[in-house]
Amino acid sequence: MDFQTLLNKPFILLDGALGTMLQKQGLPLGELPELLNLTHPDRIAAIHRAYIDSGADIIYTNTLGANRCKLAGSGHTVSEVVTAGVKAAKQASFGTGCLVALDIGPIGQLLEPAGSLSFEEAVDIFREEIAAGVKAGADIIIAETMTDLGEARADVLAAKESCGLPVVCTMTFEKNRRTFTGCTVSSMALTLEGLGADAIGINCSLGPDDFGPLVEELSQWTSLPIVVKPNAGLPDPDTGEFHFPPDLFAEYISELVPLGIRFAGGCCGTMPETIAAIRSKLEMNHPVRINKSIPAAVCSATKTVPIDRVRIIGERINPTGKKLFREALKRQDVDYILTQALQQTDAGADILDVNVGLPGVDEKLMMERSVKALQGVADAPLQLDSADPEVLEAGLRLYHGRAIVNS
Repeated sequence: MDFQTLLNKPFILLDGALGTMLQKQGLPLGELPELLNLTHPDRIAAIHRAYIDSGADIIYTNTLGANRCKLAGSGHTVSEVVTAGVKAAKQASFGTGCLVALDIGPIGQLLEPAGSLSFEEAVDIFREEIAAGVKAGADIIIAETMTDLGEARADVLAAKESCGLPVVCTMTFEKNRRTFTGCTVSSMALTLEGLGADAIGINCSLGPDDFGPLVEELSQWTSLPIVVKPNAGLPDPDTGEFHFPPDLFAEYISELVPLGIRFAGGCCGTMPETIAAIRSKLEMNHPVRINKSIPAAVCSATKTVPIDRVRIIGERINPTGKKLFREALKRQDVDYILTQALQQTDAGADILDVNVGLPGVDEKLMMERSVKALQGVADAPLQLDSADPEVLEAGLRLYHGRAIVNS
């Protein structure tokens, strides 16, 4: 079975928590659980098989942190760990029709401008994982537990540029409907669907009782299949048991069906019994097709601006007729650009035009520097303005949102 055929099913079941099962089975837990692919592959395969037997259509490989940053000093390469992880999952799924998803999690470092990791470095880190996973036989690429929209973009782009496998991406939100880095549900949806993701959704952080508002908002901003993978609540500090037993967890999942979910599974604290309970509940339901048109909108990672009326575009980041700005460009003075941005948003600009074209200035380099800096200080979505397609492409690649293209 392939991914497109799987989409013909009413609902697609995902697996549950791997870490919870590792604890239940008494496997040695250290800082790098992905190394268990090499030391205990049969036990990892047994966990995968338990989820398949419970009804999972897709299982996630034990490779969440198998990137070169987290594996540094382990004595093992990304290729070794990822290959072993895919092999264990393939062993478990052989002859079942269950698909194997290469599981890719956060790198563990902040991207620019909040951190020192560049966007292209992040793309390359993810590309290395994906290359190993594809070579080993993974059926799907899944980016999960992302909090930074820029990092999620890097993962999806790496997959889209290096393989033809379906790409699913889920981010993790708090009750305030934002990720840890401030990304909104609508920004995630507009950006990832625009990049060509095949399904998007929400995983981790919250229990299934808190997913309703998030999924309801997501359903208004995407036409893609929606994925949910909640935690089983929080563990009891005395017993270690999680709050939601399988039947109650499944009941809450069934309440998300009217909001349009298609993929359902579990994150921290869930087990094969949880997936079996979800399967039983969903067998009594039919998927709901939400007929809607996605609102026209642009967004930064932290703010969405619907184009439902006339919007104010700040045009001060543009050298035409502005002597001081022309001089700032010649000095490559990004601080001047940031000052102009903040003054305009304070004055009510909904969107910021960014034009850094000037004879004698490396326009592509200045566009890249400006986009990186602006999205670190301003919520307003950007309008990238240039007569040079290469400049526009460079800016759009680094922009963590959906921008307007001008000129």
